[in-house]
Amino acid sequence: GGRTVLQDEDSRQHAGEFNTLGALGELFGYVGRYRDEILTALERDVGCRKHKVRSKLEQVIGLVSGTS
Repeated sequence: GGRTVLQDEDSRQHAGEFNTLGALGELFGYVGRYRDEILTALERDVGCRKHKVRSKLEQVIGLVSGTS
């Protein structure tokens, strides 16, 4: 149906079948769709800047997209 992998997490956990790869696929779908907004927010956040979260996410995006 229209439910996402993350919405079905509870039922899958009870069955011991949480789909980690499916959840990661959805997560990176969101990152791909909202990349600029996410990177801007990470750059503006003091804690994220301190831990270089934007740079780390950009590295992961590069690995996932094969452009690193």
